[in-house]
Amino acid sequence: MALWVDREHGEDGERFITERVLHFDAIGDEGGKLLWMDVARRFVELQGSISATPN
Repeated sequence: MALWVDREHGEDGERFITERVLHFDAIGDEGGKLLWMDVARRFVELQGSISATPN
C-alpha cells in the first residue's frame, strides 16, 4: 500500500496517510488505524530508500 500511496499521492502521501489514520481513529476502528500506521512506517522507509545515495 505504501507504493500505491507514493504513486497516487507523491509528495502529498504523508498527508494522505495522516488523514487515514485520523479517520479510523475518529470512528474507533483500531484495526484500520493500525493498518495505516503500518503503511506510514513503510512509506517513510520507502522514501528513505528512494532518496538514499548509491554506494
